[in-house]
Amino acid sequence: MVNLEDPLSPDRFALDLYASVLEGRGLTHAMEPLARALGTSTHAVHLMQYERGVLREAQCQGGGLASDVTAEYARHWIHQDPWARAAAMSGEGVLNLAGKVPARQLRASAIWNEWKAPRDGAFHCLSVLVQGPGGMSGRIAFHRAVRAEGFGHAEAALLQPIFPHLRRALIAETRLAAGDWQSARAVQAGFAALRQGVVLLDRQRQIVATNPAVEAMAAQGDGLSLVREGGLSSQDAPARQALARAVGSALAAIGGKVRMMPDAASVALPRRSGAPPWLVQALPLRRLEAPGMPDGFTGVMLLVTDDAARPRPRAPLLRQAFRLSPAEASLAAALAAGKTVAQHAATRRIAVDTVRGQLLAIRRKTGSRSLADLTALLGRLSG
Repeated sequence: MVNLEDPLSPDRFALDLYASVLEGRGLTHAMEPLARALGTSTHAVHLMQYERGVLREAQCQGGGLASDVTAEYARHWIHQDPWARAAAMSGEGVLNLAGKVPARQLRASAIWNEWKAPRDGAFHCLSVLVQGPGGMSGRIAFHRAVRAEGFGHAEAALLQPIFPHLRRALIAETRLAAGDWQSARAVQAGFAALRQGVVLLDRQRQIVATNPAVEAMAAQGDGLSLVREGGLSSQDAPARQALARAVGSALAAIGGKVRMMPDAASVALPRRSGAPPWLVQALPLRRLEAPGMPDGFTGVMLLVTDDAARPRPRAPLLRQAFRLSPAEASLAAALAAGKTVAQHAATRRIAVDTVRGQLLAIRRKTGSRSLADLTALLGRLSG
């Protein structure tokens, strides 16, 4: 039912709408007067990129909806949503989705039974649909809960006179999103080029992004798996606990709590095959300003290294980095590859005492207090 106690001025609404677009405040906040006039429980602005009829990317911002809910919808549930499918096959205009998706069909859907019903989510939907350039499309969706009255002709009639303004605003938003997604694809390509596995987590420990390297690691089924909450998991209980502590420590660091265990942010996940463990680092991300990421994104980046496949530092690099002699650089490279002093002496056919003298020189030049410190330093290098 239209809320007549909160009359909507189309002219004033249009001015506020355009100001929101020009000032970069987004459309969700600008929709609040309209949502009140329509008597909705929640509303959302959806931006989609289609290629050959297939949904490739989506964004969702909601009024009255938590950011993790809208993120989960854009990442997963939009592909299961009969409303989204019906909207994609409709032309521009105002659409009451009850006429496209019968209530019995919605009640039988996975999105209702597994996601919406447990949180008393949207059951009635009135939408504004716009087709943008280059496969882009936009949708403003107004929702009512299952126990509320459905939308009728009066609500659709309220939207008709302001549809041209909504259309222009949505077209502007889709163009902005297209530029963001192009930049985001460049960021994703950068992650894809890394040999290390990458998992980005938000502050609720939910996966935001992964790269092909970590997906290939998880596909091996050798002591590492991808999970929605926490990003990574292991079949080894102590390793799982250590990983959860590492993520927690990184999140604490974001909040300025710097008192952490020294080893809290680095974890070794054992492998069933007996190969060297997966090495995981949890790094705090403070206000990451990257294209395609939410403004001021904070969270955790998990970097996963396959120690068995990691390229070891070669002698020329070590010689240049620490000003080593050729003999010292050769020894440092051998230590980085896992060889002992005695093994290197035998390979080079020199006395063990000579190699020990070279080792002392390397420790002095690198500032390493012990062989263990030196080995740890070399383990962080590659190339």
